[in-house]
Amino acid sequence: MREGWNFHGDIAVSLEGDAIRYFQWLDRPFDKIFDADSIEHNHFVEDMIILLRDKTNYTNENEEIESFVEKCSKYFGVSGNIIPSEEAQSLYDEFTALFK
Repeated sequence: MREGWNFHGDIAVSLEGDAIRYFQWLDRPFDKIFDADSIEHNHFVEDMIILLRDKTNYTNENEEIESFVEKCSKYFGVSGNIIPSEEAQSLYDEFTALFK
């Protein structure tokens, strides 16, 4: 992790960007759960899972995604600032690899 790492700048803004590109929005999703502030406060895990599920047509047959969902489940509704930084970064890195 980089020196000065913080959840909002290093994960929430990046995840918001992932959603903007995926859904082809033209602006920040201020009124959606994919906004960086919403991601930081309580939608981090939910957003990653929604993006993965949508990209795979909501199938439950991808074992890597099913394993990822299970790993994330304890953080549903949890502020990104409460999740240990190494764990949050690890989850986001795993999401990024699965989402490509």
